[in-house]
Amino acid sequence: MRFFLPSRFISAKSDTVTFSQGSNEPLCETWERFKALFWRCPNHNFDNAAQLHIFYSGLKSQTKMILDTSTRGTMMSKSPEEAIIIIESIAASDYQSHHDIASTQRKGLMELDTKSAILA
Repeated sequence: MRFFLPSRFISAKSDTVTFSQGSNEPLCETWERFKALFWRCPNHNFDNAAQLHIFYSGLKSQTKMILDTSTRGTMMSKSPEEAIIIIESIAASDYQSHHDIASTQRKGLMELDTKSAILA
């Protein structure tokens, strides 16, 4: 707290505690945004276990299921170090899949899903 105004410190800590995944936000973006919250306030005093709990609690249920499935149980049963490695791995894969999708779409063409194509 020594380097931040108290109001800035409280605001950053509040943003961290109330963290949640956006409605259409992929895991890779959620994870990067979460890490950025801690970079904004390096004196947050949250240990790794608390950080993991805040992150996991803020996720959508579908994302929690993906993480839990990847651990063959529940993410919260892993040590914080193990959980972070798993999250980093899945987020990297998620980033790559979103990057591949964006690069395969051709400019100037709009792709329709089956239902939209039928309606058109």
